[in-house]
Amino acid sequence: MTEKFSKMQQQFLCCYPVNKMSWSSVKLPMDWDEQKALIAATCGHPLNERYPVRASYQEAFVKRLMQLLKDHEELHDDLFSSLTSQKCEQQCKDFAYKHYLLLQPDAHITLRESISFVNEGTTGLCTWEAALALADYLMQHSDVVKGKNIVELGAGTGLIGILLKLPALGFDAGQILLTDGSASCVQLMRDNVALNFPETPKEAIPQCAQLRWDEVKDFPWQQYAKTDLLLAADVIYDDSQFDALLDALDHLYTSRGNCLEMLLASTVRNVDTLHKFMEQLAKREYKVTPCANVSACVSHFCRDHTAAVQIISIKR
Repeated sequence: MTEKFSKMQQQFLCCYPVNKMSWSSVKLPMDWDEQKALIAATCGHPLNERYPVRASYQEAFVKRLMQLLKDHEELHDDLFSSLTSQKCEQQCKDFAYKHYLLLQPDAHITLRESISFVNEGTTGLCTWEAALALADYLMQHSDVVKGKNIVELGAGTGLIGILLKLPALGFDAGQILLTDGSASCVQLMRDNVALNFPETPKEAIPQCAQLRWDEVKDFPWQQYAKTDLLLAADVIYDDSQFDALLDALDHLYTSRGNCLEMLLASTVRNVDTLHKFMEQLAKREYKVTPCANVSACVSHFCRDHTAAVQIISIKR
């Protein structure tokens, strides 16, 4: 019976906004067994029991479900137990988990993330919409990464690098190097890589390293494969970082004889900020080509498609 709740399951495990979930798919009235099956598919899912989502999110989900069932004479006991099961465990924790279930059997990504948008002086300890959009794009255009050695800048939680190395998806990418300027983010990436590849040889999983853009020339690039493709998501929201990022790109492109491409995904928060970055790219003789976003009907991730995300290819 849990198959009938597969969409709700996918949304719950990745903490998709409760008010935007597929509640219309829940047919009323729900008998005792159907209530139990829905809770088993969401709060009681083995992934959530081992690596629980944020307690406040689970509470909001259960309360919304109970509101939906308010006219029912009986509510399953599992509903009430799901309200209290995590509160004691998570009340002092700064981190929780999200699980991204993909279309392929047994293909999923589990990420440990901060429960706050800003933590330890960085925004990189949680996954942002642009990273999901870029991951979706790569799922639809796997040829872009086939055989490529990839460096991700500002990789945050490590979602994209982990995605590209999942054996079930068959991306056939080369070496993946996840970088971030924050030591906290690098440690979180390493934790998430270990979580998703517990028994995989080191050479077959993403590598993680701290890289500050203003220190790109001092980075030990000789320890890694030559870069073919750069990836980045949500890294140009702060124009005070433009010069450091652009100088880093200049160094990386020049070191590869300009035989390099970058895919950059950005949530459109401030049009002027994006426009300013595009002007700076043009001044440095980069060629920008827009990439089509993946439509909601074929998306592999539960994400907010009303949030405008721009994906571009950058070459020189």
